[in-house]
Amino acid sequence: MRSKLLIVAPCLAMGGMERASVNIANSLNDLGIEVIFISLFKKEHFFKLNSDIKLIEPKGFNIHKLDLIKSVKWIRASVKQNNPDKILVFNKLYGAITALSLIGLKTPYYISERSSPLFIWKQPLKLINDLAFYLNSPEGVMAQTSIAASYQKKYYKKSKIEVIPNVLRNVKLFPDVKREEIILAVGRLGDHLKGLDLLIESFAKIKNKNWLLHIAGGDEDGSALKQQAQELGIINRIKFLGKVKDIDLEYAKAGIYVIPSRSEGFPNALAEAMAAGCCCIAFDFTAGPRDIIVDGISGLIIENGNTTEMAKAIDYLIASSEKRIQLSKEAIKIREKLNENLIAEKIKRFIN
Repeated sequence: MRSKLLIVAPCLAMGGMERASVNIANSLNDLGIEVIFISLFKKEHFFKLNSDIKLIEPKGFNIHKLDLIKSVKWIRASVKQNNPDKILVFNKLYGAITALSLIGLKTPYYISERSSPLFIWKQPLKLINDLAFYLNSPEGVMAQTSIAASYQKKYYKKSKIEVIPNVLRNVKLFPDVKREEIILAVGRLGDHLKGLDLLIESFAKIKNKNWLLHIAGGDEDGSALKQQAQELGIINRIKFLGKVKDIDLEYAKAGIYVIPSRSEGFPNALAEAMAAGCCCIAFDFTAGPRDIIVDGISGLIIENGNTTEMAKAIDYLIASSEKRIQLSKEAIKIREKLNENLIAEKIKRFIN
């Protein structure tokens, strides 16, 4: 008889956590686990679950914002109805809501912590988290990076902690597509933590004026970033791609990929870019780059927030096609490290 796993995740819309939860659900399902997927929000689907995964979505609530009380009752009812062996929840707050819904039930639950270790929860959410985990601690917590694990051990004192990175989705390669004089970045335009303003500042400082900057991601118009580029006199060398369905083709065309984030839970886009064979540069933010990049071997890591050094690194790679090729060949080996079967097996062992 197959084991039954209930996954609680935000939704199937576009986003890093959404992508990760769907990837893991599909991978565990491929390993023979019966997966039930609870989507906390009712939003337009961007990612696709395997056909035999049961999807449960809210009806009449959690459309624009989370209804805490209704969500607790709904998850509890779903658990009773589907009777899973284990529950895997993405995100601390959603873990807290699940913890409250499970009080009095015997189903063990596990949390995949997604937030940056530096993220500070505001009240009353912090109080909800603290109270929920005091009343009902998770059986285990998956941290995405080694830095994150050290933080989680201090918070989840009763739970076992293990570092398990995200599953890398199957990034499509385009061997016939030639790399162009393009610097690519991916991230939500309105998210300060994505550091796209730092990248624009860095781009304004590079000596080479022939390469272009392409920024992909989000529905936002990026007015603040465009205003910044306008003031720096580089708006004509930047292209805002908006929401891109076939991001793998953009990876394939990019001569250099830059992730300028201030903070991340896990830099999914960086891993994808490396899997696409991109030559990558990252700020040394918390947390992720040092768990993925070997500095100088499979990419470059720059002092966090130092736009002058970032500009120098970009100019260095623009001038050295040999270094770009070398970094690209090493970067693509991330496919082995974050292979979906390997990560799914780690998760399967952890929750069992």
